[in-house]
Amino acid sequence: MKLTQKTAPAIEPITIDEAKLHLRVDHGHENALITEMIGTARQLAEQETKRVFITQIWTMILDREKPIIEIPFPPLQSINSIKTISATETTVDETSAAAQKVLKVAATTGFKAAATVIINRGGIREEERTIDTIQDGISLTMTEVLTSEHTAAQADRVEIFTLVAKTKYMVDISPNSYSRLQLRTGYNWPIHRNFGSFIIEFTAGYGDAGSDIPAIILQGMKKLIAYLYENRGATQIPEGIIKFLRGKKIYRI
Repeated sequence: MKLTQKTAPAIEPITIDEAKLHLRVDHGHENALITEMIGTARQLAEQETKRVFITQIWTMILDREKPIIEIPFPPLQSINSIKTISATETTVDETSAAAQKVLKVAATTGFKAAATVIINRGGIREEERTIDTIQDGISLTMTEVLTSEHTAAQADRVEIFTLVAKTKYMVDISPNSYSRLQLRTGYNWPIHRNFGSFIIEFTAGYGDAGSDIPAIILQGMKKLIAYLYENRGATQIPEGIIKFLRGKKIYRI
């Protein structure tokens, strides 16, 4: 399983003013330092609780699906999409410049108009596009312009994506455990290549504001910020703070 954060939280759960009030700091000389500590405290608290706090979007990539798929980082807000990659692919044949729609490829076999494709550079899927028209054996014309240059020298690959209809699967959302996803009876997942080809995008977090987060987590973060502020060379979180956060930790049986 590969997890990648697609969209980071727009804000931190605790503001600079809230942190300074807790620290009893009444000057602005260390604002940058305290802001950095807020972010560090949030990341440490997320790691300890196995949750995410402020709304963020993640991508989970599996080699193959399971009968029941667990979604990490509760609380889950929504499954945004499930996409699979088929074995059908081609390579970029000539340099295709950014800000154009035409992608010159080595072959067009298996590609169809209206299909969704991903352009893959060295294992990093750079951009998702939809095919408008095809010139057999020569090029694919997209509905949107390319955002990056793609070249044969970089061995850029073009892969076919299939979007799974949300009516085909069901989701069990739990605020205090991994949420679960399962295919509905009578449906099948699309056939895919079984290597980094089952892709779930999901939104997780308590909400968009610090006030959406349980008070015990916010208090734990403030304790962390105070500890980091007073112990600037610290490399470990004190057990007392860990115990404070443990009430919201996700355990898997």
